[in-house]
Formats: sequence, structure tokens, C-alpha cells
Amino acid sequence: MRDLTKDKTTQSTREKYIKQIANKDENLPETLRLKLREKDQAFFERHVQTCGETNHLPPIDQYKDSQARILQNTQIIHDTLQKMDEEQRDALMQFLLQKCYLVVVEVPTHTAARRIFTVLNARGLDLSATDILKADLLERAGADNEDKLSQDWEAIETDLGRDKFNDLFTHIRMIYKREKPRKALEKSFPEDVSTFKSEPSDFINKILNPYADAFLLSLDQVKIQSEFGLKTADLMQSLNRLDNKDWLPPLLLCLKQYNDGNTSYNVSDFIFKLERLAYYLFVIRANINTRISRYAKVLTILDRKEDDHKDSGLDVTRQEALKLFTELGGNVYLTTSVVKPILLRLDQASTDASAHYNYQTISVEHVCPQTIKKQSQWQEWFPTDEDHKQWVHSLGNLVLLDCRKNSAAQNYEFDLKKKKYFVPGNSSPFTLTKEIDAYKTWTPVDIENRRYELLKRLAKTWDLEDGFEKWIDACKMLKTIPEDFE
Repeated sequence: MRDLTKDKTTQSTREKYIKQIANKDENLPETLRLKLREKDQAFFERHVQTCGETNHLPPIDQYKDSQARILQNTQIIHDTLQKMDEEQRDALMQFLLQKCYLVVVEVPTHTAARRIFTVLNARGLDLSATDILKADLLERAGADNEDKLSQDWEAIETDLGRDKFNDLFTHIRMIYKREKPRKALEKSFPEDVSTFKSEPSDFINKILNPYADAFLLSLDQVKIQSEFGLKTADLMQSLNRLDNKDWLPPLLLCLKQYNDGNTSYNVSDFIFKLERLAYYLFVIRANINTRISRYAKVLTILDRKEDDHKDSGLDVTRQEALKLFTELGGNVYLTTSVVKPILLRLDQASTDASAHYNYQTISVEHVCPQTIKKQSQWQEWFPTDEDHKQWVHSLGNLVLLDCRKNSAAQNYEFDLKKKKYFVPGNSSPFTLTKEIDAYKTWTPVDIENRRYELLKRLAKTWDLEDGFEKWIDACKMLKTIPEDFE
């Protein structure tokens, strides 16, 4: 309202509601009438409280969390007021000053203050679990430690961002309890992580800080590559494509032990096996109870800090590998959440160099189209509906594009379709897709051979050749492939 006011005298008057003007005669210093927490106050003062600044706010995408919300809220209020005329804004100002009241609630103790805080906030936007846990922790910290612990807490929250900070508490709880939570996080966390309830300083210094450092390391591709090598960094990129984060607690415990210098096992080898296990559970669509139970076994072996991972739940058995390849050998396209991560993982396995996928759009394309036109080359290669149905959604018939699907190209004949994928000077960036150019035909036999080649590639990448051979034997027994298939 101050910044939209055209009359300079009125604007100066309204400035007094934002800050107390210095007055030597009355021995009054210049003082802002509202202050935020220390981490946000300088930002708030610069972009909101300083005269004229709300008329040209910086772009919100340069900031995150609380600072982004300050800008967003200011912009919404500014835009709403700007639609009013001066007379309407004057009337609103008079209403705020004459008809609205600020109620101060004074309580005798910090405990009572936090109880009031929790109750009042429950009436509006829900407090996050970590907001409630923070109030609980600081209540027990004591006056001497409260400010220091509050600053440490907020520094970690700022580094991770609010959403990942909340996730961190979920992962820490899993590391300690190792079972599916049966209560809300704000209730289960103090029960499951005993240090939180007993020693506030120890919790911050020995648990929250170290696990936050491990989390930040897991998010830093450059540092992961520097510490553990290029292949491990690629595996981290691969893990992050999955539709769940249940693998994160074992990874965080592993990285915390590494940062603490308390591990004797090979971290890169552990991440390799963790990624393989995570994809196995992902492909077979294991439910959350199965995933949590399996990762709990992995956490247990990490407690022993040994390089022997036998019977730890970390290895994928030969029987499990058979199940994995059986799933991947079917109509994988129909499992929509699985197909793109698997194709990207295959593409990663198809090149010796590191593969980075920062394209704005990545789509999955069928080489043999989902709909076949009559009297086309496709109909010649797939003469029956059964032939087409068996192979169209197979892994061998799918490729990646770095653009939206071209609906016009979907039914092109094979040679024309290849040209569309591999325009000179503008070829597909995916190794998996480029390989299609070497094929002269695209018959069911071609797709079957390619499916076999891709699964064999995954088997080699994940060190699961025994399970792959078992799958081949099972296919021969069921006569889904010829007995002399090589």
C-alpha cells in the first residue's frame, strides 16, 4: 500500500507503520516494526520493507523455500492492490487501522508458548512434522542451548530445502526402526530415535548433522564422481529415476559411515549392488512392505561394517534374477512407470562414456507402430494380429526420443522412420536408438533377437548372467523361443 500510494505525504505517513522513524528529541531509534527470523530478515527488509521495492520484485525462480514464499506472497498482494483505485486502497487502509486488532498472547513459560504455537497453527496451514518436532526439541533444550540449536536446525533446513528436510527425518526414522511406520512422523520419530528425546544437542550434532551431510553428498553428482568415480555417479543418476525413495536410508547410512571413517567395505561396490536391488524391486513392482523389509536387511549388514554382504538381502539371487528377466521379457511398455527408467538404464549400459539425460522431453517410441496400416510393409512383416500383439510392446521394439512423439511418424514405413530418427547432423542422442539404424528389416525375429541382446546387456551390467541363462532355459522349456536359440 505504501509503495502504490501516489501522494508523497501519505506515503511518508504510511512508512511510519512499517518502521519507527528515528527521533532524537524523544530518544527513539529507527526500528522496524516487524522482524522475521534472522536468516530471512535481511532479505525481507531489502525486498519488502524498503520503500519502493515491492514495485519491482526479483524473479521468484532465483530463490527457494521461505524467500521464494516471501516474494510470491508479496507479488500476490501487490497485484491485488494494484487492481484497486487509490480511493479503494485508502478505504482498506482505514479499515485495517481502525477496525482490525492485534491480540498479544502472553504466557509464563516457553512450554506454554510452544503449546499455544502448536494449537494456533493447527487452525490454518498445517504444520509440517518437522515444525512440531523442532518445537518439541527446543522446549527441552534449555534457554542456554535454544538459540544455538535453533540456528543449526534452520541451517540444515535451508541447505536441503523444506521438502527434502522433511524427507530426511523419514529416512532417519527408517534407519533406526527398520519397519513401516504405524504412526505419524511427529509421533513415531521421538519414540523410534531415542537420542531425539533424551539429548537435544546430541541429536543435532551426532544424528541430524551427519545424516544431512550424507544426504547432501547423495544429491551432489560432482562430489559423488570425485569421491567414488564416474560409474558410481551414473548409478546414482539411475537410482533417482525410480518412483520410490525407499533405497535412500541404506544409502544414507552407508555415506554417513563413509564420512565418519567407520566403514571397511567398498562404497562403490555397495552402491552398485543397491542400484541393482532397487531395480529388481522396481521392475517386479514389489509393494512397500516388501521393499521396506528388504532394505531393513541391508541396513542390518551395514551395522556390521563388513565387506561380506552374503545373506544380507543386498544380493539378487539367481531365482530373483529369473523373475526380473521374466518381467522384462514381457510387454514392458504396458507398465508405464517402469519402461522409461529401464530404457534409460539400458542406454546407460550401452555406452562406455558417462551418459547424462538433461533433455527437456524424453519419450518412448515404438519402432513397429501400435497400429498397422493395411497393405503396408508392417503388415507384410506382421501378417497376423497375434504376431503384432506378441511383440509390439516388447522391450526389443522400444526406443527413446529426445522430443515429443511425432504422431505423423508413428505409422511410417521402417526405412522412412529410420530417416526421421537419424536426420544427418541431428541424430538421436541415445545409443539405444541409434542402434536401430543397423537393421535392414524389423520383423518379429528382429525384435526377438534385439530383446535377447538388450536383456543380455542388462545381465552383464548387473552381473546376473546365471539368472539370465536360467531365464533362457525356462523360455525354451515353455517354447516361447526355439530350443536351438543362441
